[in-house]
Amino acid sequence: MAALTTDKNIRKILLDVAKEEKTHVGEFQTLLLHEDKEQEKELEHGGEEVKEITGI
Repeated sequence: MAALTTDKNIRKILLDVAKEEKTHVGEFQTLLLHEDKEQEKELEHGGEEVKEITGI
């Protein structure tokens, strides 16, 4: 959304919200790793799929 606006203030707010969401993802991931013992295995599997699809 930030890339679609020409208003610098709206862009700044959208980029700030996006940055905060990265923190929220980290919080959620930490909780999942603590509460769901299969989560670590699933993260590894996801990483393998990304590597297969993209080569990175």
